[in-house]
Amino acid sequence: MRSLKVLLTVFGLVMGLVVTLVLALFSSGPTRSNYAFVSGNSESTVNFSAFTDSPLYFVIGVPVAGALIGWVAAWVLIRRGWRMNRSSEL
Repeated sequence: MRSLKVLLTVFGLVMGLVVTLVLALFSSGPTRSNYAFVSGNSESTVNFSAFTDSPLYFVIGVPVAGALIGWVAAWVLIRRGWRMNRSSEL
Protein backbone atom coordinates (compact mmCIF):
# COMPACT_ATOMS: atom_id res chain seq x y z
CA MET A 1 0.00 0.00 0.00
CA ARG A 2 2.86 2.30 0.72
CA SER A 3 4.24 1.83 -2.79
CA LEU A 4 0.99 3.14 -4.31
CA LYS A 5 1.22 6.27 -2.15
CA VAL A 6 4.85 6.80 -3.11
CA LEU A 7 4.17 6.19 -6.80
CA LEU A 8 1.26 8.63 -7.03
CA THR A 9 3.00 11.22 -4.85
CA VAL A 10 6.09 11.20 -7.07
CA PHE A 11 3.88 11.28 -10.16
CA GLY A 12 2.04 14.32 -8.76
CA LEU A 13 5.34 16.00 -7.94
CA VAL A 14 6.66 15.43 -11.47
CA MET A 15 3.43 16.68 -13.02
CA GLY A 16 3.63 19.76 -10.79
CA LEU A 17 7.15 20.41 -12.07
CA VAL A 18 5.91 20.04 -15.65
CA VAL A 19 3.08 22.51 -15.00
CA THR A 20 5.59 24.91 -13.42
CA LEU A 21 7.83 24.74 -16.47
CA VAL A 22 4.94 25.15 -18.91
CA LEU A 23 3.52 28.17 -17.08
CA ALA A 24 6.95 29.75 -16.69
CA LEU A 25 8.02 29.22 -20.30
CA PHE A 26 4.80 29.96 -22.12
CA SER A 27 3.49 32.83 -20.02
CA SER A 28 3.69 36.18 -21.67
CA GLY A 29 5.76 38.93 -20.19
CA PRO A 30 4.50 42.37 -19.36
CA THR A 31 2.64 44.04 -22.18
CA ARG A 32 1.92 47.67 -22.78
CA SER A 33 -1.70 48.68 -23.16
CA ASN A 34 -3.12 51.83 -24.64
CA TYR A 35 -6.13 52.80 -22.56
CA ALA A 36 -7.04 55.84 -24.63
CA PHE A 37 -9.56 53.93 -26.77
CA VAL A 38 -11.12 51.58 -24.20
CA SER A 39 -14.81 50.99 -24.82
CA GLY A 40 -17.42 49.81 -22.35
CA ASN A 41 -16.99 46.16 -23.35
CA SER A 42 -13.86 45.16 -21.50
CA GLU A 43 -12.78 41.55 -21.60
CA SER A 44 -10.76 39.94 -18.87
CA THR A 45 -7.99 37.57 -19.85
CA VAL A 46 -6.00 35.14 -17.77
CA ASN A 47 -2.48 36.37 -17.27
CA PHE A 48 -0.24 33.53 -16.11
CA SER A 49 2.67 35.89 -15.57
CA ALA A 50 1.02 36.86 -12.28
CA PHE A 51 1.95 33.40 -11.01
CA THR A 52 5.59 34.04 -11.71
CA ASP A 53 5.68 37.36 -9.82
CA SER A 54 6.52 35.48 -6.62
CA PRO A 55 8.83 32.78 -7.95
CA LEU A 56 9.52 31.02 -4.65
CA TYR A 57 5.84 30.32 -4.03
CA PHE A 58 5.40 29.36 -7.66
CA VAL A 59 8.36 27.00 -7.98
CA ILE A 60 7.76 25.25 -4.65
CA GLY A 61 4.00 25.52 -4.36
CA VAL A 62 2.86 23.96 -7.64
CA PRO A 63 4.92 20.73 -7.33
CA VAL A 64 3.98 20.38 -3.65
CA ALA A 65 0.32 20.82 -4.55
CA GLY A 66 0.71 18.14 -7.24
CA ALA A 67 2.35 15.78 -4.76
CA LEU A 68 -0.42 16.42 -2.24
CA ILE A 69 -3.09 15.68 -4.85
CA GLY A 70 -1.26 12.45 -5.77
CA TRP A 71 -1.05 11.41 -2.12
CA VAL A 72 -4.76 12.08 -1.57
CA ALA A 73 -5.65 10.13 -4.73
CA ALA A 74 -3.56 7.19 -3.49
CA TRP A 75 -5.21 7.36 -0.07
CA VAL A 76 -8.67 7.24 -1.67
CA LEU A 77 -7.68 4.35 -3.95
CA ILE A 78 -6.26 2.37 -1.02
CA ARG A 79 -9.45 2.93 0.97
CA ARG A 80 -11.41 1.52 -1.98
CA GLY A 81 -9.31 -1.62 -2.07
CA TRP A 82 -6.65 -0.90 -4.69
CA ARG A 83 -3.18 -2.31 -4.15
CA MET A 84 -0.02 -2.87 -6.12
CA ASN A 85 1.29 -6.39 -6.73
CA ARG A 86 4.87 -7.27 -7.58
CA SER A 87 3.88 -10.50 -9.33
CA SER A 88 1.89 -10.96 -12.51
CA GLU A 89 -0.63 -13.22 -10.77
CA LEU A 90 -4.02 -11.80 -9.96
